[in-house]
Amino acid sequence: MTVSFEPAPAFPLKRGCPFSPPEDATAFRESGRPHRVTIWDGSTPWLITRHDHIQQLLGAVGMISADVTDPGFPNTSDAQPAVEGNIFFRKDGTEHLPVRRILNPDFTAKRSEALRPRIAELTDRLLDDLLAMDGPVDLFEHFALALPTVVICEVLGVPYEDSTTVHESSKKMVQLAIAQDEKVAAHRALHELLARHMEAKRSRPDNGLLSRLVNTHVDDKGDLTFEEAVGLGVLVIGAGHETTANMIALGILALLREPSQRDLLLSDPVAYSSTAVEEMMRYWSMVQTEPRRVLTEDIEVGGVLLKAGEGIICNLPAANRDPLVFADPERLDITRRERKHIGFGYGVHQCLGQNLSRVEMQVAWPKLFERIPGLRLAVDESELHFHDDALTYGVETLPVTW
Repeated sequence: MTVSFEPAPAFPLKRGCPFSPPEDATAFRESGRPHRVTIWDGSTPWLITRHDHIQQLLGAVGMISADVTDPGFPNTSDAQPAVEGNIFFRKDGTEHLPVRRILNPDFTAKRSEALRPRIAELTDRLLDDLLAMDGPVDLFEHFALALPTVVICEVLGVPYEDSTTVHESSKKMVQLAIAQDEKVAAHRALHELLARHMEAKRSRPDNGLLSRLVNTHVDDKGDLTFEEAVGLGVLVIGAGHETTANMIALGILALLREPSQRDLLLSDPVAYSSTAVEEMMRYWSMVQTEPRRVLTEDIEVGGVLLKAGEGIICNLPAANRDPLVFADPERLDITRRERKHIGFGYGVHQCLGQNLSRVEMQVAWPKLFERIPGLRLAVDESELHFHDDALTYGVETLPVTW
């Protein structure tokens, strides 16, 4: 049965409350069916908001495609096919999995867990720098974004002294209010830095990802060109920074707003840091305008026939507040044991760096509040600015004092 919905509201949807999913998305989820939305070019892809519907579609291998060059794909701009058309996570099947397998060894749960002591050291170093500053301080720039920067440098094998260049470049790459030429210049600086280090690792190999890419996959196996290997390094930085940085900042904000949850976390970080991360991922669901796909076959979802060639956009914030899956879904509860959220995506394209991101958050939040127990916002909560229209939800700045 085909059901038609009118009108199709503009997407991205706006939030009435910064701590809840968009009201329209919640209403669509409660209707139990997909709903059309209107994107920038006037096309009307389907918005998928129920938890089970998203799993159904993202798990339908062979019936959906991540290919941004497909005419029916709901792109974010007219530039997206040219910019992202050759990126592996915008590919399917044999074009996607081989590259993912190349990167997988550096992002396994075991490898990420082995980095925990080093992540703790880097966190303490950043907090030392933070405590030496005169407040108010933007905690987003100096901690939430800085930590993923130095950690990914560790994974890549980029020396700590070059982390400032990575930090400044990645910051410009994720900022919304910045000129396109500055973004391009930041991307070029990052590319040149990684190329220089990758070339050096041919004669001085180490255990980092850049060394493995150039020595194993460029020189030995020949399954990557040098430029492709450098591009993967840039991609790893770009893909992991915005999401982890925003989640660290949003988690801090949530714990400032919910002192009982903060106190519970600090009472036993070993017991609660893992469940706190899963709950924050569910509660915030910061990836708000993805995943996007195009259907390659007809499929019925919630009584609606979605046709081959039509685009879909999955709304993770609404799905992760689905009362059919989560009890009392509007409440933040770091003791929640249901690990059913899809904050890292679902299916074959789910987040490659999720294990590393988890460890970073598990370390960052307890250490921050243990070392700065008087941490508080330096502005009224109403003065915080959130970006509703970006790929990832988050605060533009997080001014704090202590």
